[in-house]
Amino acid sequence: MLGSAVLIASFALGIHNATLYNPRHGFDGKDHLFYIKYIFNYHKMPPITMMGETHQSPVYYIIGAILKSIIGTWKAAQYINIFVLWMIIGMVGLGLRKVFKKIDQVLIGMFSLTALPMLNIFPAMLTNELLSTFWIISVIVCSIFLIYSKEKKEIIFYSIWFTFNFILGYWTKISIAITLPVVLTAYFFNFMKNKKLRKTIFISIFLSFLLIALGCSPIFFRARQHYSASDITGLFTSRVIIKEDHLFFYRLDWIPKIDMYNTQYYSLLGAAWNSFWTDGHNAITPFIKFHKKSFILWSLGFIILPLSFYGLIVLIKRSIKIGIIMSLVTIIMLGTYVFVNLNSHYSAARLTYEMGIVVPYTFGLASVSQNKKIKYILLLLLSIQFIIMVSFFWIQPWWHVTK
Repeated sequence: MLGSAVLIASFALGIHNATLYNPRHGFDGKDHLFYIKYIFNYHKMPPITMMGETHQSPVYYIIGAILKSIIGTWKAAQYINIFVLWMIIGMVGLGLRKVFKKIDQVLIGMFSLTALPMLNIFPAMLTNELLSTFWIISVIVCSIFLIYSKEKKEIIFYSIWFTFNFILGYWTKISIAITLPVVLTAYFFNFMKNKKLRKTIFISIFLSFLLIALGCSPIFFRARQHYSASDITGLFTSRVIIKEDHLFFYRLDWIPKIDMYNTQYYSLLGAAWNSFWTDGHNAITPFIKFHKKSFILWSLGFIILPLSFYGLIVLIKRSIKIGIIMSLVTIIMLGTYVFVNLNSHYSAARLTYEMGIVVPYTFGLASVSQNKKIKYILLLLLSIQFIIMVSFFWIQPWWHVTK
């Protein structure tokens, strides 16, 4: 009953917001729209330096152009991310089900994503970030299945899954490259465990990476036209480089100020989790210095996130290999976040490049919910978060993002 209500409310929020939201808003919305229109009109990718987002990989924009041709309106492309959000939730649910046998833990993990404000910012927008996140998460979940593989046919199947998803992910946004250490770690665990499968694993890795090199090379060489060979940060960031002051990385004055909106401009610690919990960039909601609903969402994060970290510790004790994978994902995503902020501009303070971090976040909450008392407390907190989030993000016709 609760699951059906959450599903209906989630789709209602997405459809309502996408209908009212002006696609030129959001994170470079007008540039994403230009890309879709160019493919629709000319049936090819635009020149790489033509507009702000034309350096991006084309899959999301191709889908948008196809939907425009079928439905006949540019608004159709805005509905893509409504379904991608639930593709993400379903894919994480698949991984949760592989690790946790109790359906309650799986459902709480999935609910934690449905109620996460950061993910719910994107369904109204024209952006490839959410689809890129889906491919990243799919590769992470594939790694979980690789760890559990015991037969030759399973290794082959999951290797195909990894290869197919990685190529599609690279053709959506090249930041999927940060998932490679996770997959290789999963292969290593299986290689050490199954002596009889070592030849199959070695051949699978070789063929997967060969196909990936061939499949991704057109996008790789296209991207190199935009980023100089020495600019590694170009894989993830803008070409606008701003060196942050050292105070940016540890200042905490945003806490006593209860700054829910501006921290991305001056604080690494504040900006990351600010955007993770609420709408720190005002991508949907109007700029209001203090808002009761935003404050509730902001405050809940200080309770739910520590529960997730505690759950990851429990998970490591329960299943060391899965725990290592989740810890590795966390380290990679946070490491990328710090790297991007060292070499880019303030928009990198969003977790959009590193949203794969929602997987360990979810697994941590699913893990900690094995305790009955914590499970009911967590269910209450997530229900409050979901209700407030839907209410807070429900776009009103007079908001600036409709204009």
